[in-house]
Amino acid sequence: MPRAGATFPRENSKSEGEYAHWLTLGEVSKVEEIKPGMGAVIRRGSSKFAVSRDDKGSLHTCSAVCSHLGCIVSWNSTEHTWDCPCHGSRFTPDGKLLNGPALGPLEKVAFKLAK
Repeated sequence: MPRAGATFPRENSKSEGEYAHWLTLGEVSKVEEIKPGMGAVIRRGSSKFAVSRDDKGSLHTCSAVCSHLGCIVSWNSTEHTWDCPCHGSRFTPDGKLLNGPALGPLEKVAFKLAK
């Protein structure tokens, strides 16, 4: 039990650090930078969007906020999934839930291309 008391603060601080991603810029500034088969987080104002481009070139856009506890997801280029660094939830390129602890998909959003 004493070891658990020491582990909890360390693990909790790791999770808190993941919330700092709310303050960072996006990984790219324009969707044109996202190549087919890839994805990236884009910031617009105070919002972050998970934008991926399928192999045919179509864009898929959803909120980059994990539906579990609000961490910012990141693109897994090996698996072609959106992964939550906080608790391990995984989502398809268009935001459907693959595995939890999240119980639902990433929120669908309308996203206007920058001109």
